[in-house]
Amino acid sequence: MSEKPTIEQYIKNIDEHNFKAYKCVGCGAVTAPPSGTCYSCGGNEMDWTTVSGKGKLVSFTVIHIAPEEFQEEAPYFVAIIELEEGTRITTRLMGFDPMAPENVKLGTSLVLDYEDGKSGRTYLSFKPA
Repeated sequence: MSEKPTIEQYIKNIDEHNFKAYKCVGCGAVTAPPSGTCYSCGGNEMDWTTVSGKGKLVSFTVIHIAPEEFQEEAPYFVAIIELEEGTRITTRLMGFDPMAPENVKLGTSLVLDYEDGKSGRTYLSFKPA
């Protein structure tokens, strides 16, 4: 079996602008963030995989009142993106005005990007393709 997936390695990959997901060796299903068990077949042999960085917007919200750690970043978008590989991830959404969410359309094609937040953290983000 491959190395056990960890959130720490997942975050480290994002910090290094090297987003990866986990792929089931048995059925090929892609999962992110990583899990020790495949959501599709229940298998437990997983390997890191590079993803295309392409996806579609499934859902979003605007955060106006943020937790203390992120207050200086508000307002900002948090979105659910369905990756081309089939899994869905929660991420930041860039390239849109959070004060005009009516201009954001579900189904919009997006590409992977990264955001260096004011909090000092690096965030996985997507922007219009």
